[in-house]
Amino acid sequence: MGWLAVICVFAFSFLGVSKALVGNHISSTCSTWGADHFKTFDGEVFAFPGLCEYNLVSDCHESFQEFSVFLNRGEGSDGISTVIYVVVIINDLSIRLSKNQVTVNDDLVTLPFYKAGVKLEQNSIYVKLESTVGIFVLWNRDDAVMVEVDPEYANRTCGLCGDYNGIRTQNEFIHNGRKISPIEFGNMHKVQRPNDDCEDPYEEDEDEELNATPESCKEFINTCTQVLQSNMWMSCRTLIDPEPYIKACAHDMCHCSNQTNNACMCSTVSEFSRQCSHAGGKPPSWRTSELCAKSCPYNMIYEESSSPCLDTCTYQDTSSLCEDHKMDGCACPPGTVFDDISKRGCIHQTECQCKHDRIYNPGELYRQESKECSCLDGRWTCKDIQGPATCSVEEGSHITTFDGKTFTFHGSCFYTLARVEQKDNVSPKFTVLAQLMPCAHHQYDTCLKSLKILMNNDKNNALVFTSDGLVKYNMQTITLPYNSGDINIFQASSFHIILQSSFGFQIQIQHVPVMQMYIRLPQTYRAKTRGLCGNFNMVQSDDLKTPQGIVEGTAVVFANSWKTNFMCEDRVARLDDPCAVSVENERYAKHWCALLLSPNSSFSQCHSEVDPDLYYKRCKYATCNCEKNEACLCAVVSSYARACAAKGVFLTDWRNHVCEKYSQSCPESQTFSYNHHRCQLTCKSLGSNQHSCVNDFLPVDGCSCAEGLYKDDRGLCVPVEKCPCHHNDLIIKSGKSVNIKDEHCVCTNGVLHCRSWKTRSLTCAHPKVYINCTGTGELDSQCMVSCLNLDNNECSSTECESGCQCPAGLFDDGRGACVKELDCPCQHDGQFFVSGTKIPKDCNTCTCKSGRWECTEKTCPGTCTIYGSGHYSTFDQKTYGFDGNCAYVAVNNKCNNKTQENNFAVLTQNIPCGTTETCSKTVRIQLGRMEIKLSKGKYEELDQGHGSILQYRIRKVGLYIIVESEVGLAVMWDRKTTIRILLKPEHANTVCGLCGDFDGDATNDFTTQNNLVVSSVIEFGNSWKVDSGCGDVEESVDPCTVTPNRQHWAQLMCSIIKGETFKDCHQKVPPELYYDNCVRDSCACNSGGDCECFCSAVAAYAQACNDAGVCVAWRTPEICPVFCEYYNDPGECMWHYSPCHTPCYKTCLNPQGICSNPLPNLEGCYPFYNTSSFHNHRTSNNHNHTPNNHDNITNNHNITKNYNNVRNNNNITNNHYTSNNNNIPNNNNIPNNNNITNNHYTSNNNNIPNYNNITNNHNISNNHNPTNNHNITNNHNISNYNNIPNNHNITNNHNTSNNHNNIPNYNNITNNHDNIPNNHNITNNHNTSNNHNITNNNIPNNHNHNITNNHNIPNNHNIPNNHNNNNSNTNFHNNTLYPYL
Repeated sequence: MGWLAVICVFAFSFLGVSKALVGNHISSTCSTWGADHFKTFDGEVFAFPGLCEYNLVSDCHESFQEFSVFLNRGEGSDGISTVIYVVVIINDLSIRLSKNQVTVNDDLVTLPFYKAGVKLEQNSIYVKLESTVGIFVLWNRDDAVMVEVDPEYANRTCGLCGDYNGIRTQNEFIHNGRKISPIEFGNMHKVQRPNDDCEDPYEEDEDEELNATPESCKEFINTCTQVLQSNMWMSCRTLIDPEPYIKACAHDMCHCSNQTNNACMCSTVSEFSRQCSHAGGKPPSWRTSELCAKSCPYNMIYEESSSPCLDTCTYQDTSSLCEDHKMDGCACPPGTVFDDISKRGCIHQTECQCKHDRIYNPGELYRQESKECSCLDGRWTCKDIQGPATCSVEEGSHITTFDGKTFTFHGSCFYTLARVEQKDNVSPKFTVLAQLMPCAHHQYDTCLKSLKILMNNDKNNALVFTSDGLVKYNMQTITLPYNSGDINIFQASSFHIILQSSFGFQIQIQHVPVMQMYIRLPQTYRAKTRGLCGNFNMVQSDDLKTPQGIVEGTAVVFANSWKTNFMCEDRVARLDDPCAVSVENERYAKHWCALLLSPNSSFSQCHSEVDPDLYYKRCKYATCNCEKNEACLCAVVSSYARACAAKGVFLTDWRNHVCEKYSQSCPESQTFSYNHHRCQLTCKSLGSNQHSCVNDFLPVDGCSCAEGLYKDDRGLCVPVEKCPCHHNDLIIKSGKSVNIKDEHCVCTNGVLHCRSWKTRSLTCAHPKVYINCTGTGELDSQCMVSCLNLDNNECSSTECESGCQCPAGLFDDGRGACVKELDCPCQHDGQFFVSGTKIPKDCNTCTCKSGRWECTEKTCPGTCTIYGSGHYSTFDQKTYGFDGNCAYVAVNNKCNNKTQENNFAVLTQNIPCGTTETCSKTVRIQLGRMEIKLSKGKYEELDQGHGSILQYRIRKVGLYIIVESEVGLAVMWDRKTTIRILLKPEHANTVCGLCGDFDGDATNDFTTQNNLVVSSVIEFGNSWKVDSGCGDVEESVDPCTVTPNRQHWAQLMCSIIKGETFKDCHQKVPPELYYDNCVRDSCACNSGGDCECFCSAVAAYAQACNDAGVCVAWRTPEICPVFCEYYNDPGECMWHYSPCHTPCYKTCLNPQGICSNPLPNLEGCYPFYNTSSFHNHRTSNNHNHTPNNHDNITNNHNITKNYNNVRNNNNITNNHYTSNNNNIPNNNNIPNNNNITNNHYTSNNNNIPNYNNITNNHNISNNHNPTNNHNITNNHNISNYNNIPNNHNITNNHNTSNNHNNIPNYNNITNNHDNIPNNHNITNNHNTSNNHNITNNNIPNNHNHNITNNHNIPNNHNIPNNHNNNNSNTNFHNNTLYPYL
């Protein structure tokens, strides 16, 4: 066990641990005060009267200095010197602090100020500079300057503050082996300036007592002693030796111009008080009206030791979350807070006002769309107003559900938007269907072509709204207004048609410039809808629920499941950026879409109510994506105007600047008439096979074409020979041709004339039958029901399409076979699962039952993810971007003044490495009494001295540091920019912060610290800053706009997210948002840290894939490598990289490998070994290695790459991702192994049950009793298997031969070729198809009648009783091998 101790010591050596009490940190502070006094980091107090510019402290360890602090003293009016200015240089910034102004790189700035990790603030006493490089500078604008540096600079500094090595006088006052005087030491640190004629102070004689008090000043020793040795300073004297300060006090009084004035001692006594606070003591209130009195603004009081973070009306919990040390300054009296809204000084909290779009007095009401809020104690108290919810389809591809979830889908079919089975016994049922089709020739240029409403869910009672403004009832065009029973339809404007109902259902259809749709439902329909509009239960996370009842991870899979015509092809997500195709389109889009963001445009008055950022992104996407750029641009702009109107902000005059052409009246080519008597008035009507009218109606008036002319798609009147043709709303110009299905069609006089160019096969695989549409026009033949949508009675086919279909009573299983409803499979993430299969879904289990998923309904733990430059995903899965410069509350369970028995909070702050980019984060985790600070790859434990004692543990797993607590909070930090916060379900709806409230409703996640739901990300983010004095974020800046030269590189690098590397994850986790964030962060890295920003962004997507069950090994030696070999001793190979290792495994502190919190698999460096001998740690790339007779090898993950001749191993269980191993014979009892791929020559294995996803394995022979194996595919030369029951999805296996005895319950044995002879007693096999040369088999009880396309099947006996059944595909994850840490 000696190696175990070595690993334990090693693990802590590179983790970085420190533990301390809050308080004494004077060893990291240096200060100067009074006439000429200095205290070094190491505690040496000396006097140096120099009046030139001197180096107070610099980072001198390396050739490149991270920081320097210079100061210059001068004579004050009372004869005591004062600090004239302080200069702080940090990297490329030069900050000059003077008494009346602050400049940065010679530019005058106002405070608070933030740039490149440097924060400047001021209060009534101090100017404060804080930098993320680890330096803190405090100046009282007079004589006192204090500098604090991080402990990492120990033994690295130089200057008047000393070398910070923990030893007094060493190196400071010894030079070349000679003891030097403080004056000589000070003169050595003079800063040489051009043409500087400042004279150094004269040096003292070395033999003279350097710090001796002159006889003339000894009378003041008693005065200063009486003050600092009094009882009031008792707690300070136990921490700080007062003698140096007594001498300094006497020195100041001796050299004071008015020696009778006790004010001469103020500087030193004030410094002693400051040092006491920094040492963790509590200095007394020693000032009086006659002695060193301080005045404060407003009605504030001066405190010797209080939190510098001031509680205000807006930020009422600032002091409890403050990280800064206690210090002297102005504070509010107990029981009051500072009025930061109206600046009235310190007031009682009950007098606090609230602020949103304006200032609200206590008790005043503010009404939102769904809430009514009252201002109380500076916070909003809100009650819900049961208002209606809206689902929309905008720009043809952007869909927003009733619960507010947005997604993009480029459809090509009819889709169910909303289906209501029954609201109550009175209101009718209804279904809303949308026809989404390509607008022109580009598959992703999608338009909403028509909308169909089925009243009472009856397809023979249908209202249809088309994109050209027509309204039809059962194919008959109707004129507006239209009234029928409970329905009222009218044209509200030339752009909009409104449908209203007596039961609260309302639809708004916009058809100019493009068709858009808005469905509004009252709260009485809550949780009663299904379809693309979601289930209206105020929970966004389950909006992507399919007809089969399972929640999908991506919008495209979800949307495909709701197509009403199964003959339509499934669509795929668009992963490329449409603006990357054309530079001109991109410029056009950016120019016009920027109007939405402009503070000077007509839209700015709505910015506080509706965040324009989402619409700006959508505007760019739609404008670049559409062939008709302006139409799509104007559609998005009008969508924003409508959203503003829904919030009560009515925009006017916006068409004066954009989209003004759509406000015109009748086209010039049309004429107004009172006596039009023609039925077919449009070119489109010429090609219609179904005429909706005859010329037996009375003449009507209106705008129309003259006799002999027809209105084309542009609204122009043209002769018949110039009429275009229409197919599925695709427009074909006259004389042009188009290929439709297998026919070539030419447009003549508005009619398509077609002829076939391909011979159709009229035969179908049994039992499917061929439907021939020629001459029949049977539209209902297209509306077959499939296993994927058993409830489909909403088919809306616009044309008949010949092809193979299942006969009556059977259903297409989604893979081409026909089955009975009882045997229908289920689909999830693009995979099929046989009825009865159970799969994990988050913390629940879903069971497939005859084509429908039935899932348990446990409340799952919540996860909030923060990564990169302010990318957030809340507990309720709302995503947004907020890149602030302060510390912010990510999550807190002390919300709205509610007290919790066990308080916890997580605070975060970005650490930049350039002007805009973030390269790491600081995380503070407050758990009752303790605070754990994660920073610079290490953690520090601090005892805050108050609060309850909560148990927790800290451990390193892979690249992460994990903090787990007994209260159900876990924090995972990758030691860079990624933070994952996990909460157990008992904390649902009890937390607040940037991570939301964890109540399942993402629409209220933007709740400010004052309890108001807002739409502005900036307003929301600013409200959760920890320090009220830190500056607000004013605007969101696109870094690719600031540094456009980096955009191409960023897009190129980040394309890995959308590329082949992550293709297996695209169906589970949408890559688009992660790609956009990657590009943004990579653009921001404009001064170093390129790889940090890029790698962190890609790693965030990889981890999301990992959470979804897709392990992606994306790192390479060229792309973001992780060199785990660094941790190996010479000659050892213990540490290896794993992209997805279990976080729960045996360690020194957890020898049983038992974890209380459910954590996802994590990437990082792990040790691997053989559990029987504590050897063989993740052996890879080892050839001809023959470990014989290994027993009980369990829970091993990622055993990869070329094991040869590994034989005679028994009881190998629960192994994941075992791949590329050759010649593994004679293995017994190998159960529960997943994803065993690319293994060659595996033979003589006995009792191998429960194998999943065994693919691409060659020459697997002589295996006995393998049972319950799923997805065994692409395996060659599988022979001599005995007793192989319950195996699913055995496909594409070649040369399977000589398998004897009892091979029952095989499902979906497909595409097996060549020489599968001599198989006996193969029973209960489902969906056996496309098998060649299958001979001499006794195959009874085969279901599905689907033994199809099998060639040369001679001598097969007893093949009775074949029915329908299907496959299974389970992917439960098992624990991995136990690497010790």
